[in-house]
Amino acid sequence: MKQFTLLTPLDQIPCNVNELLSIKRNDLVPLLDNQTRLNLYADQLIQAQSVLLNGIDPNLTQRLSQVIAQIIEQLSASKKQLKPRTFNSLQKWLGLDLEFNVGRINYLKDLDVLIDEAKQLSQRLHIEIQKSDSRFQQATGLREQMAKYIRAGQEFLHEYPNFVANRHPLDNFSERLAKKIHTLETLQASNDIALAQMQISQQLSLSLLDRLNEAQQVLIPAWQYNVKQNQLKQQNVQNPTVSNAELDKSRDKLIQSLKKSLDNK
Repeated sequence: MKQFTLLTPLDQIPCNVNELLSIKRNDLVPLLDNQTRLNLYADQLIQAQSVLLNGIDPNLTQRLSQVIAQIIEQLSASKKQLKPRTFNSLQKWLGLDLEFNVGRINYLKDLDVLIDEAKQLSQRLHIEIQKSDSRFQQATGLREQMAKYIRAGQEFLHEYPNFVANRHPLDNFSERLAKKIHTLETLQASNDIALAQMQISQQLSLSLLDRLNEAQQVLIPAWQYNVKQNQLKQQNVQNPTVSNAELDKSRDKLIQSLKKSLDNK
């Protein structure tokens, strides 16, 4: 499972002197002649981060959990649905044996539909996890850029008087820049919470997939094999290897595995 990434505090992110100087020259110094654009300082980073903070679609994990719960419900009914039955001549003449077999076929068909849906949903969820992780990586890169813009702004706040020979008494650029820096810090703190939530969502989804994959790759095929062998045995095809007890055991093991996937969601 992917490790949880601890975000480095903004004031501890390394900032290259030349990069800070570039921000001051290209973004901050021009504001002295056009202070109305101060509100747009680092705006490109704000906008870029905002579109990356969407986590994994909760409807997808919710639907997958519902399907798993339905599979568990169907499996729990298998002992009744697949229990061997014998029919006397009258019952066979009435077609009860055929009705029973049709019900069994429909039961297995419905279960296969749910298993296939779970497989498709798990594949979609895996793709969503990868996309979410890619967005997270991009957002953390923009976070490092934001740290540089905040640091450059803080340094420029102290250097600003050196750029103005005759500062007007009503000039409030320093106050406005200080507020802007505080706004950027507050906004990034909020984004950091969203980034942490993205990671939590990824880990919970991975845990769900891990449990489901165990069932899909090992336990479901084993149970389906036992069902098939048990049916052959009931049809008087020689196959002494699978008993009803073994079928129940493989079913119970599968149910427990699927329940664990929901418990770890």
